[in-house]
Amino acid sequence: MHNWFLLSLVAPILWSIINHIDKFILSKYEEGRGVGALLIFSSLSSVIVLPVLAIFYRSKIFDVSFTDGFILLFAGLLSAAGFYFYLRAMNIEEASVVVPLFQFDPVFGYLLGFFILQESLNLNQILSSILILVGIILLSIEIDSENKLRIKKKVLLLVTTSSFLFALSGVLFKKLAIIESFWPSIFWQYTGLTIFGLLILSFYEKFRRDFMTMVFSSQLKFFSLNIISEVLYIIGALVNNFALLIAPVALVFVVNSYQPLFVFIAGVFFTVFIPKFATEKISQSHFFHKLISIIIILIGSYLLYSTSS
Repeated sequence: MHNWFLLSLVAPILWSIINHIDKFILSKYEEGRGVGALLIFSSLSSVIVLPVLAIFYRSKIFDVSFTDGFILLFAGLLSAAGFYFYLRAMNIEEASVVVPLFQFDPVFGYLLGFFILQESLNLNQILSSILILVGIILLSIEIDSENKLRIKKKVLLLVTTSSFLFALSGVLFKKLAIIESFWPSIFWQYTGLTIFGLLILSFYEKFRRDFMTMVFSSQLKFFSLNIISEVLYIIGALVNNFALLIAPVALVFVVNSYQPLFVFIAGVFFTVFIPKFATEKISQSHFFHKLISIIIILIGSYLLYSTSS
């Protein structure tokens, strides 16, 4: 039973590495070009799962009602759109800044859950959400070279939009998965992701050109990094799901909220030892500013999830 904590650490550690891989790939493209390539690659990678699910759950998959299937497809489209805004934020800011801002997810999740799933909020959950928002606001303030404060409005807007889309996708998925069961719901949600990728690939020439460049030209190393990223994500997700089987869900979520800390630690490590891969601002003022903000967010996340158990 005690091993659940170590298992739960695997997912945020692996996902923090993925965040830096995304940032590295985006930094090597001309401004904005990597966003389309990564978006299409990630959306279409879901097609790998669909045949497996179709083989093992084909009878249940097509028992899903038309309305529920459509909503699940829409949930997949929402998650793909959320990933797009995440990539845009990563394209202009460090991973250690972008990832902690995604602690908006539980806040939006609880709010949407209240209206869509009728999940009520208690006073402790509301206060915890406010504490998270305080940490997010602090982290969104940048200290420039002259020690002046500057709010990163664009990054904050992009991440807020992404968080809302991810949260709405997750709440819609939960609502339907309770009715239709887990794996058939996964199938239709991933089908929505695949459809999104195919639509972008077919009708958005700029993104299609960027994707083809990554796959077929001299960008082989970027393609390989994407493969590694997808493998790490799947491993993290599987281990995380196994941890959920042997420990309370709320406790596993608490450990997952440590991802911003792992992103920051990995960023510092890469800055010191592999600066060509990733760099972080590690001056004393930047270090303590980020550390204090992340600590506040983690405390808020811990209180939020602990009160939901």
